[in-house]
Amino acid sequence: MSSTTIIIIVAVAVIWAILFVVFMKFNKNRQAGEQQFVQENANKAILHIYGKSVKVDGKDLSTIDHKTGQYGQVIVALTPGEHTIESVYYTTDNVGTKTKNVETQPVTITIPLQAGNEYNAAMYFYSAEQRNAYYKGDVDDAVLEVELELESGFTANTHAYIIVYRECK
Repeated sequence: MSSTTIIIIVAVAVIWAILFVVFMKFNKNRQAGEQQFVQENANKAILHIYGKSVKVDGKDLSTIDHKTGQYGQVIVALTPGEHTIESVYYTTDNVGTKTKNVETQPVTITIPLQAGNEYNAAMYFYSAEQRNAYYKGDVDDAVLEVELELESGFTANTHAYIIVYRECK
């Protein structure tokens, strides 16, 4: 190997190591921020929304106390009671050897929330009942399920579901 090749390999390895450390620190800070947000709002309902263009009770996120979670989800702390959430949900689907991104139009749901609980709202290709059967009952409590129709041929699945789970502690 020439010295130029060795220098390039070493430079790439050093850059990779530096970026690895930076991103690990970034993820650790995001995770700590998420935990702190949940602790500070222990008297409220915490909702993790795996979507984008989120509105809560008709208000943009800019007017609501929220946090970005370690997986990119939007986390909001809400008072107990019913809240209307509008979001564009997305996920990926494997079609043969290809992966396709699936995205909804804005979907509006109304969720009953209880203080001191954490909830997750996301898009799935299987119903809460199917998930419960697959995991033999070892799942969180499904609070709300909205079935969506998908365009034929777009993905291998013809249905998708927006499901809100309450985490079991």
